[in-house]
Amino acid sequence: MLTPIDIQSKVFKGGLGYDRKDVDSFITEIIENYENLYKENVALNKKIESLTTALAQYKTIEKSLQKALLLAQKTSDDIKNQAKASAQLIEEEAHNRAEQIVADAKTELGYIHRKTMALTQQYDLYRAQFEQLARTQIAILKSETFQLKLSNMGEYVESPSKEEMPEGAKAEEKTEESEPERKEAEKDETADE
Repeated sequence: MLTPIDIQSKVFKGGLGYDRKDVDSFITEIIENYENLYKENVALNKKIESLTTALAQYKTIEKSLQKALLLAQKTSDDIKNQAKASAQLIEEEAHNRAEQIVADAKTELGYIHRKTMALTQQYDLYRAQFEQLARTQIAILKSETFQLKLSNMGEYVESPSKEEMPEGAKAEEKTEESEPERKEAEKDETADE
């Protein structure tokens, strides 16, 4: 293959002019070399065009991948932020709900405590009232107004004659006569106590 230096340094033989054979041979060699260079240049240009197209495609793919990667990163960050916000919201709601449950339980406990205290006081009041009622009833039972005096009952009741009484009633009359004496003895014993 001829170089530019070869072309510049080429000297043709001759006397008065150039030798036609040398010039034709040189031109033929230049044509062949130029044709080879031209073909190589066309091939290289096609290769450059092909590589440029491929490079452009790769750059487009690279840009698409970068965009996809950035979008994926942004989406990932958004999802993380949403998840954190959602988790924080759920945690706050759970905390608030727990506080509400505890507050409700304390309120309910206070209500039950007050109700228990009121019932205990009411029980103590009723118990005291019943004790007072029982003491009053016992006092009434022990009072003289409630004591029957059989010795004075004969004044208010007419006793039938012994002839009008049946046999069994006569025996009861004897028992009744001793009954006031027995009651009087019991009364004396109670008074001694």
